[in-house]
Amino acid sequence: MMPRFFPLLLAACLASPLPAQEDENQGNRAAELNNAPAISKDGRVTFTLTAPKASVVSLGGDWGGGRTPMTKDGLGNWTATVPLRPQIYSYTFLVDGVRTLDPANPQLKLGRVATASSVEVPGTPAMPWEMRDVPHGAITTLTYHSTAAGDQRRVTIYTPPGYRPDQATKLPVLYLLHGNGETESGWVHYGRAHLIADSLLAEGRMQPMLIVMPKGHTYPPGEKPTPGVRPTNVFPADLLGTIVPLVEQTFRVRTDQPGRAIMGLSMGGAQSLSIGLGHLDRFSHVGVFSAGGSHAAEVLARVAAAPGSANEKLKLLWIGCGREDRGFAGVEKLAADLTQAGIRFTFRPTAGAHTWLNWREYLVETLPLLFR
Repeated sequence: MMPRFFPLLLAACLASPLPAQEDENQGNRAAELNNAPAISKDGRVTFTLTAPKASVVSLGGDWGGGRTPMTKDGLGNWTATVPLRPQIYSYTFLVDGVRTLDPANPQLKLGRVATASSVEVPGTPAMPWEMRDVPHGAITTLTYHSTAAGDQRRVTIYTPPGYRPDQATKLPVLYLLHGNGETESGWVHYGRAHLIADSLLAEGRMQPMLIVMPKGHTYPPGEKPTPGVRPTNVFPADLLGTIVPLVEQTFRVRTDQPGRAIMGLSMGGAQSLSIGLGHLDRFSHVGVFSAGGSHAAEVLARVAAAPGSANEKLKLLWIGCGREDRGFAGVEKLAADLTQAGIRFTFRPTAGAHTWLNWREYLVETLPLLFR
């Protein structure tokens, strides 16, 4: 489960003292407004937190390397500088043992809760996930009733630049799945899938396609599974029974197996593996980001029993994982199992851990491989 953090308001209170005078309070607020991360031209990022009464403060982020001690000046400002390559990073402060968001930075990593603050280090030239001067697609949110889940749900959909509901050409569809603790909009708000697609399309590196990003969780945040109320995992039924038909009725898209792909990260990667390999009559491209095959034993056994048929139907099976990922051994086992079964696939072990730093780059690498 994703860790839960104190609300941002509480974080701001912990980071600043409770002053006795209004002038002092205004001064602290003014200091916080000037304390957003400062990014130098060489990619060094200086983080600052105003916390005069704190005793020990450290900085931690998804760039790895553990927590960095912060240094306090005479005005109660704590600072730390970290060299970072162009990417989008999440980070938190640890203030006297309490993990907190950055009260000076409105940019957050949002999932089912606000889990961290966020800072973007731009590249030269701009990275694919940056806002660039290229044609942009559109983001649409559809609300629907899920028969499988028995509730109202949303699905986020990217349509490429120039898409028209009455166009003659039907587009292929990628179903792109989020990870545990994320929401159906995570691939847009934090993964920047729409901007990545815009960039790759402008460079002629990928085929125009719809990208459909559904909700992968069975239960609302905080609700515990209740036996007999709903199935443990309703997502496959929701995707295949409701979302795919909804997309195909609403948009000008292909409805054949070669025109559908499914990819995802972590929990969504495991779902993509299970659903994709389990329904090769519907999906021709499968992408698995940082997920092993421990939950797909039945599906793996099925494809292993008929590897020739699976290889004929699969246009792409792409698996990527960082070597520092806590689940890397499981992904290696998945690769070994597929090799033993005679299934063709691509395995991309990379640097890095279980973070969005890898997943954005995996999407940049795999989108150009789809529907060629």
